[in-house]
Order: sequence, then structure tokens, then C-alpha cells
Amino acid sequence: MKYLTELTPAEILVLTKESVTHKELLKITFIDLLFKQVLKIIEVERKPHVRQDTRVYEYVVAGPNFKSYPSKNHERIFLSSFDPYDSVPILFRNLVKIGYQKSRTLEELKNDVIKTPALRKCFHQNFFQKMFYGYSLTEYGTELKRKIKKEIQDAGNQLSGLNSIENQKAVELIQLIGANIFILVNIDYGLLHQIDMDLGLETTKINTLNSGSGCSGYSSGFDHFSVSFDSGCSGDSGCGSGCSGCGGCGGD
Repeated sequence: MKYLTELTPAEILVLTKESVTHKELLKITFIDLLFKQVLKIIEVERKPHVRQDTRVYEYVVAGPNFKSYPSKNHERIFLSSFDPYDSVPILFRNLVKIGYQKSRTLEELKNDVIKTPALRKCFHQNFFQKMFYGYSLTEYGTELKRKIKKEIQDAGNQLSGLNSIENQKAVELIQLIGANIFILVNIDYGLLHQIDMDLGLETTKINTLNSGSGCSGYSSGFDHFSVSFDSGCSGDSGCGSGCSGCGGCGGD
């Protein structure tokens, strides 16, 4: 398995899907940064008012790999909001809105993705395409697309062939390809729910922050990553009608 371990989910979606939404690209990019420990989510308990009950707020902070991670343009939409030497927590919902504002439009976001080193040879733009954010696949891009779609199919078949007593194998696959798990075909989401606790234990180890300031470890499964992003952009006029859950990000 080569491409699912090397390419970001956004790169794979832009290359393999005929139609991808603004929301899909932003969501899968953010989730990928969580998986890679470039960003992490913490929970902070606060009382909005002395007479109100304590509420739990989700914040995003720089993760342990933030300083060393070689980010790409489409990832800096989120990462540029953090200072590597003085990371101030950003409310989850606010960071989602920042992602929409900085990426501006789907066309501009896709344009950032196709210019990454991994995809640069995959697309050709003539003069008019550059003006209107259009592009055509090159011969190299067509062949790479075929290879990646085969990897997606094979990995999906591998995961769907596992049963509940083989949870560790599924966890190992997830650890290998990270957030690219969400773009597999033939993926068994029932199995993913069954191993949710196993994965949750791993993410707790990764995302725990003991600051003594009310921050607790953030343990979450697949659904929470996706639902939290959707919740974060609710009420934001920039949020499109992309995938409402993990299953919406499969390759065509």
C-alpha cells in the first residue's frame, strides 16, 4: 500500500472523485491533521455565567507534531491560525469558520490541492483554465488515478473482510492510512463502530492534555470527528451540503 500512506485525503479525493464539495475537502483535511497529531482537540469546562450550569467547550490547539510537519497549502488554511511557539486554543466552531473564510471557494481550494508536489504532474491547465480554475488530467494523472482507485478498492475489501474478533488488524490499518480510512469503498461502518473503543483508547493517549486548567483528554471515534465538524459549521452561511457523515467521502 503506497499511495494511501503517502497522499493526503484531499489529494486523493480531488484526483479520484468526479465531484467533490467544499465541505468534504475541508472536513477530511481537518480530520487528517488530527490523525497525524498536527492538531488536537481538547475539552474545557466553563460556566458561561455564575448561575448557569457548567458547559464543555471544544478547542483546537497545536499537536505534538505541529512544528515538524511539512504542511501543504490546503492544510495551512487551518494551520496558519496557530503559532508554533505560543499556541493559543481556538474554539472548534471558530476554526471551522476560519477554514471556510481562508479557502474562499471550492475552486480555489481545489487549485491549492492540484498544485501540491504529489499532484503537480497530474493536471494540465491552459490559459483559460487557469482563469476559471479548470484543469485536465494528464496521462500521468490518469494512470495515478487508476492505481489509487485500485488501492482504495483493495483496502476497502481488506477491511470489510475482517470480523469483530480481528479488531486489532483493523486498528493497524487505520494507523497505517490514517484519515484515508474515510474514503475507502466497501468499508464496513458496523465494524468501525465495534472497534470504536479500541481506537478511542489510542486517540486518548495521543490527545490528552494535562494543563491543570480544566482541560481533559479528548477521546473520540469516527462519528465524532465528522459530526463535530458538521456541528462546527452549522449556522455558517459558508457551509455547503457535503457529506453529513463518514460514508459520504467515498471515491467514485
